[in-house]
Amino acid sequence: MAKLGFGLIVGAILFAPVAARAADDSFFAEGRAQAGLQKIFAKAGNPTKVLSLDIRSNQLIVEVQDPANPQHIDAYIDRIATGTIERLIAPESISGPRPVELNLINRDLDANLFALKTDDLATVAKLAAASVKRAGLEDVAGVDRMELRRHLYLIPEPRSGDVEWSVEVTSGRERATVFANLSGAISHANLDGTSRAQRLNYLAGGKELDDTVAEIADVMGKTPTIKRLLVYDRSLIYEAANPDDAGRDSRYSAGINGVYRDLDDAIANVSIPTQTPPGRFAVTDVDWKLLPKLIETARDRLTLPGGRIPFVEITRPDRGVGGPQIAWEINVESAGNSNVEGRVVFDNKGSVLSTHYPPGKGPKLDMLDAANIAPAFAAMKQALGAHAAMTELDFRNERLTLTTRDPKNPEERIVLEYSGETLDRSIMPPFNWPTFGADWFFDLAAAEPAAALWEALEKDALTRLGLADGKIWRITISKQKLSMPRNDRVLIEVRAEAGKRHGYVVYDTAGKMVDIIKP
Repeated sequence: MAKLGFGLIVGAILFAPVAARAADDSFFAEGRAQAGLQKIFAKAGNPTKVLSLDIRSNQLIVEVQDPANPQHIDAYIDRIATGTIERLIAPESISGPRPVELNLINRDLDANLFALKTDDLATVAKLAAASVKRAGLEDVAGVDRMELRRHLYLIPEPRSGDVEWSVEVTSGRERATVFANLSGAISHANLDGTSRAQRLNYLAGGKELDDTVAEIADVMGKTPTIKRLLVYDRSLIYEAANPDDAGRDSRYSAGINGVYRDLDDAIANVSIPTQTPPGRFAVTDVDWKLLPKLIETARDRLTLPGGRIPFVEITRPDRGVGGPQIAWEINVESAGNSNVEGRVVFDNKGSVLSTHYPPGKGPKLDMLDAANIAPAFAAMKQALGAHAAMTELDFRNERLTLTTRDPKNPEERIVLEYSGETLDRSIMPPFNWPTFGADWFFDLAAAEPAAALWEALEKDALTRLGLADGKIWRITISKQKLSMPRNDRVLIEVRAEAGKRHGYVVYDTAGKMVDIIKP
């Protein structure tokens, strides 16, 4: 028993220092990778170029170009022993050369190679620590692997880029990959394997959204270059000016992994010839704190509680009045039926600009109903001024269309639409009648008395036209210059129909009949 005890004590004395050194030894430690690369280079005949470098905690693998045969690549491995007996006999060993079978996507071998010096690995320990910090995993994490090779681009064709570190960080529960240049400066990261990425929901607002918005601001600056931005649950997609090609836009993707510019800019440059180009904005112009509140308001307004938000669109359209302003469009799908959907448009202060209800939901607007006329005049006065210059007000069941002097260009006219909430630019251009002139315009205030006569005029028109069983389908306020060139009064034309029978009556703003065309 005494001899056995003595043997155990001796074994412990012999093994303890070796085991302690091996446990602490790692190629991620300060200076360790440099020393390993130096030993490999000495054995490989001091090559000048390598294809790749792969570092694990206990091994360093280098694929080098054979100085004697440049078309051959050989692998060398510096390995730190991990077994107890192995540590005692050979704590570190170098093997190689082992022939490497090449299967390169970019078939140009020289384009894949790069010069590597032992001093280039002086950054390994610092980059490992910085990568762990950049990954931001929730549990204690460490570096699992570091790889150095040229970045490979696949589009428009395979080509090799700059030398790049990829550092894999793991905690056992999460994983991330951090990328850096040869000198160790971190450029970006892939955080898809993190708990943060799994919980990510930009539509809920908060820190993750704020961080991504800040990153977009760093990339794009505060100059208004963005024309359209879409917010999804896990990404932000936007179209903005291409800094390398004046006059064209590019499509960008932003998310937890950073901001990237798409190579294909075709979608970003699609435009509708008849559509007024949208204004530009900077990401910092948007009040991002509004997002969660706007989503809940949209759900309530559309009567879609718990409705799914497929995306939120932010633009700066020219609505024809007040100049371009940032607009939030919140799209909502029914929680039980994705075919039932609607959308609400807000300004950057959270006020509703327009509501597009799902079929069968929401109030039914009827611009031929007398109750809606006074609010319509109030909306026009607020948007355009009490004495705006008009040429026509066209009232129909679902909307009011008005043609007015363009506030930004008095020599031109624009067509606006009112659907019960605010005025917006119509996709229809103004009619250019051959006889149109400045005398076609009238003061909005001169048309407002018609609101008090609305119901009476509708009833009178049906009676005069003998269409008691008919309905009013259109009321127009204008000077009727096309049919009455010499007229200078504001007139109200009431059109009615009953089946194929139709006609109209023209009144002045006092309610007196001026003209009639019977069925």
